[in-house]
Amino acid sequence: MTSDGALLTIGQVVDQLKPEFPDLSITKIRYLEDRGLLNPSRTPGRYRKYSGADIRRLRTILSLQRDQYLPLEVIRERVETPSAVLGQQLPASTRLGNNPGLKREDAVYTQEEMCENAGVDLTFLRLLLEYRLVDRKAQAGPAFTEGDIDTARICQLLVRFGVEPRNLRLLSSSVEREASLVEQITTPSLRSAHPDKREYGEKMVEDLGALLSQLMQLLLYKELRKLL
Repeated sequence: MTSDGALLTIGQVVDQLKPEFPDLSITKIRYLEDRGLLNPSRTPGRYRKYSGADIRRLRTILSLQRDQYLPLEVIRERVETPSAVLGQQLPASTRLGNNPGLKREDAVYTQEEMCENAGVDLTFLRLLLEYRLVDRKAQAGPAFTEGDIDTARICQLLVRFGVEPRNLRLLSSSVEREASLVEQITTPSLRSAHPDKREYGEKMVEDLGALLSQLMQLLLYKELRKLL
């Protein structure tokens, strides 16, 4: 643990927080900085230096991602409001029902805006469309959402590790199957004429989504531990 006066390198920050967030990496911290959630100081040689406040802010961001599944835009609003308690640990039982990221997204970005905001070129976007990693919702006008932009950015980062969009098709298909399972279970309630039953169906979607997401992460980590 560091005091507010002691500055750490990015590698030291990873070492300090990794027991709490096992998937934390230097690449992930740099990505959060690229998205404007972190702004560490720099040495004359342009090396990043993190203060105690920077680390508390990072811990809050990672906790909100892990425990509430919030998109980065919502997390930015949370950590920049005075009411945000930096470093506060959220209970593992936090419901996905509190997650605005599950609400239906409107398509507000054109193809050109999508590429500009995600930092990808048109060729890469076409690959994402081909392998159904993002969803074009219209032939003309705004067709992409904030979620599509986040997906494109992550896929671009994966390319640095040699993971191309074509390698993610099975992942996309798996997610579609899980969504179909949720649909089968919740459709009777969602289509009910009674408001209370429809509300119950919406909560079922949220809760099932949270459980399946947690289960998929646990199963993935179980397999990845075999590599270590």
